[in-house]
Amino acid sequence: MPELIVELGGEQRQFCMPYLGGCTEYLYAAPITDSDSRVFEFTAVGETQTQEYKLTLNRQQIPEARRGTMIMLHGYGGSKETMFFLADYYRFLGFHVVIPDLKGHGGSTHEQPGFAVDDVEMITTLINSLPARERPHPLFITGFSMGALAAVHVARQRNDISGLVLLAPMRQFEDAVYEVSKITHEQTSKIVSEESIREGVKNTLMKRNIDPASLDLHQVLPPVKVPTLILASNVDSVAPFEYFKPLESRYVTVREIPERHHFLMAIMDPKMHEHLYPWLQRRR
Repeated sequence: MPELIVELGGEQRQFCMPYLGGCTEYLYAAPITDSDSRVFEFTAVGETQTQEYKLTLNRQQIPEARRGTMIMLHGYGGSKETMFFLADYYRFLGFHVVIPDLKGHGGSTHEQPGFAVDDVEMITTLINSLPARERPHPLFITGFSMGALAAVHVARQRNDISGLVLLAPMRQFEDAVYEVSKITHEQTSKIVSEESIREGVKNTLMKRNIDPASLDLHQVLPPVKVPTLILASNVDSVAPFEYFKPLESRYVTVREIPERHHFLMAIMDPKMHEHLYPWLQRRR
């Protein structure tokens, strides 16, 4: 990944925050202006099937490049690199992209994860530290899974966010952890009871002094008067489309990406582009 990211025009940097107790790494990449077309390809290889995702775009389809910045936040257990394929798409649309490692992930020096809430000060301080030429307005945030909750909390603290893109946002933390455990640790989840997993989640949040309601999108999103696009899948048990549909409002648009695994919700394809590009164009 590091070599590929450099080849694609990305820069890996370090951002240190002495008063916040540590450092993190982040990726920065400028818009793509020297290419008339771009092919976005990704192959997902599973135990029983292989899925191909491909989108081809040219300047006739994207006639007017946007200007602005997209902050991109990965999910729990991920890293900045997991968002770079989607970042390439944003760059072709004309965005500068900034992708930090959240606390306790990737190149972060923090031992403990921030669980979205404790990541906010680091994210907003990083944004403020960037020179104006690298973070021109309008300013958007894309968050995947737990990163989507972090995006909402950042928007709650800033008044310069023009839009939020939430990809398979994490639902209530207990439910999300339990569903992820069934996917990533199938055999272990048959031994460790659901009650034990949920109790472990409650204890962890209690020790960190994090209110479970602060990790519930139904609680934290409605007060945010920022245009928001939620993309979720009908087969995603971690972040099911039906769970987010009631959030539809004047500010919130909820759209379905059919038959998409949770961990592939940040992969661009024609269906994602069909929903995402027109929504971004309306946010000029």
